Amino acid sequence: MKHGFYFKIASQNIRNNMRLYFPRILTEAGLLGCFYIMITLSLDQRLSKALGGAYLSAFMGFGAVVIGLLSLILILYVNSFLMKRRRSDYGLYNVLGLEKRHIIRVLFTESLITSLVSVLAGLLFGMLFYKASSLLICRLFHADAVAGFYYLSAPTLAIAAVIFIGMDFFAFAVNSVSIMRLKPVEMLSDRHAGEREPKIKWFVLIAGVLSLGAGYAIALTVRSPLSALLLFFAAVILVIIGTYCLFVTGTTFILKCLKKNKRFYYDRRHMPAVSGLLFRMKQNAVGLASIAILATGVLVMISTTVSLYSGVQDTVEANYPQQLYLSAYQKDGGEIRQISFDELNRIVMEASEDNGVEIRSIENTRMLIVHYLTRGNALLTKQEFEGSWSPDELTSAIYITEDTYQQLRGQTYYSFDEQNLDLNGDEIAFCRIMSTVHDLGDAPKTLTIGGKEYRVKHLLSYFPVSSNYGNVVDVVGIVVADETVLNGIYLAQKEAYGENASEYATRIAVTFADEEAMKAAGTDLEHDIVNRLKIAFPGELSYTLDTKWESLHNTLDMYSTFLFLGILLGFVCLFSTILIIYYKQISEGYEDRERFQIMEKIGMEAREVRQTISSQLVLTFFLPLITAAVHTVFAFPILLKLLKILMLSNTMLFISCTLITLAVFAAVYTLVYLLTARTYYKIVH
Repeated sequence: MKHGFYFKIASQNIRNNMRLYFPRILTEAGLLGCFYIMITLSLDQRLSKALGGAYLSAFMGFGAVVIGLLSLILILYVNSFLMKRRRSDYGLYNVLGLEKRHIIRVLFTESLITSLVSVLAGLLFGMLFYKASSLLICRLFHADAVAGFYYLSAPTLAIAAVIFIGMDFFAFAVNSVSIMRLKPVEMLSDRHAGEREPKIKWFVLIAGVLSLGAGYAIALTVRSPLSALLLFFAAVILVIIGTYCLFVTGTTFILKCLKKNKRFYYDRRHMPAVSGLLFRMKQNAVGLASIAILATGVLVMISTTVSLYSGVQDTVEANYPQQLYLSAYQKDGGEIRQISFDELNRIVMEASEDNGVEIRSIENTRMLIVHYLTRGNALLTKQEFEGSWSPDELTSAIYITEDTYQQLRGQTYYSFDEQNLDLNGDEIAFCRIMSTVHDLGDAPKTLTIGGKEYRVKHLLSYFPVSSNYGNVVDVVGIVVADETVLNGIYLAQKEAYGENASEYATRIAVTFADEEAMKAAGTDLEHDIVNRLKIAFPGELSYTLDTKWESLHNTLDMYSTFLFLGILLGFVCLFSTILIIYYKQISEGYEDRERFQIMEKIGMEAREVRQTISSQLVLTFFLPLITAAVHTVFAFPILLKLLKILMLSNTMLFISCTLITLAVFAAVYTLVYLLTARTYYKIVH
């Protein structure tokens, strides 16, 4: 046969089934465009240099991998739907005399046409919207726009095109195997297959209940952010498995229970909907479960990333009460010499004066920070600890003497805490600065440190040392009687940790009079301080310089990248959800048309038929939305712990963003349902 013959048949088939092929082409083009934007952003060095961001390339690369996986899954899903609708046509070709190898050539030509159109449209979409994406990134970063209208790279275009053409070729290979395996009669009747009433698979049902219960249990019982980080993906996998199992078998179980309820089932409004769903739930369930999972992804990604970006200023303010923190020490052989407060103050004041910045106050703190594992009422070093441990047990302790407490306490009036602690050598004052596991007001009666037991004489509501150590592990503040007690704790951890032991920190915390002037000085002031330190103390110098403006810049970089990634991935999940709903409506329409025509012929009024259709559609298509909302509610505790790792502790902000995201998504979902329902009604009637 001539090659033009296959092209003519293939193009005619695509035109005749444009209702099926157009959404498929549009979907792949949209996915490829998003994929192109992701990989181009990850490779565009202009953006990285303009923004100084260390996160953009890595996060966009990760996003490209996620979109690639979602694209493969969605292309295979759409492919399975199209093949079910087209197998009868291919079977008819076989009956009329075409051999299967000829049918596969027709299929190959159809796949080639749709693939090329999709890829070309996707690359065009990606190139057109890349500029808008780069401008959005710059706006989120509060940076100047990058010059240039577009960014084109032959390798980037080739990578995107080859990957998606490869996905299409894989789908074609699956279809070819299916055609070669089936007989002509099976292909002709395949569209109507799968209408046998499904049985309840008890093993799948029990596995679904256990998986979903285990995923929910992890989300609800996780105690610390580090535990949440380790267990989050396990919980996600369990919830996905449970969702698919319960949609496949759990819905069948519920529908059969409804069928056994004679008062409910033998009603002309309920019986057609329940029986129709029951006979086709096996094939519907996978699509509905996919919608539920994708909808959950949209809710989680958008709500968390919007919360992070909206709360960036509050996050920095909470973790940086002062604008600049500086500590330094020198190593001379085996000896460590702390740079004195006077020397650090002098360097900072001189650098500030030269950069035109006025200092309001300086907080001097000599402290010791040691990391422990908590067991009961004991802070244990590695020498004292035996057996396995949990991330929930990690604790950082900040030690100061009573004299330091009195000095810092005298600078500000705290009405709830004692002014004079009057500690003896075996007594301490205790404060939970940051708690990821315990109640902030909870304190032990006694506390064992370095093998010595101390009585907790005072529970402090506020610790007078500014803490910017994040929200990952518990941070406690401990006031000891004097330098002798503190030195004993220092030597104990020195013996336990060796070269990894903590050293005393002589830290100053600086507050500037004019925050805007401080931001303007910014990097110049930092460089000036560092240069003065190196000149004043040549040799092996170790220093830590943390500034509020640098933290704000880094946090904004990270949160902005998260937000852009969340928006783009959320868009992909939403687009995928819409596509699955659309194809599900078409599938439902073709399968219901003959049944509802029979109902009208046996006496049901058109109004009753429409009511039956409405009840069935509402039950089918709003179940995933309800499931997604329930998943999001149960995921809230573990998401809150994960957000603490990213330094967001504003719970009310996260709740507000989640509720707004849910409301907006529900409105969009309802609109999509109403629009696709019109297509369903047209097919049925």
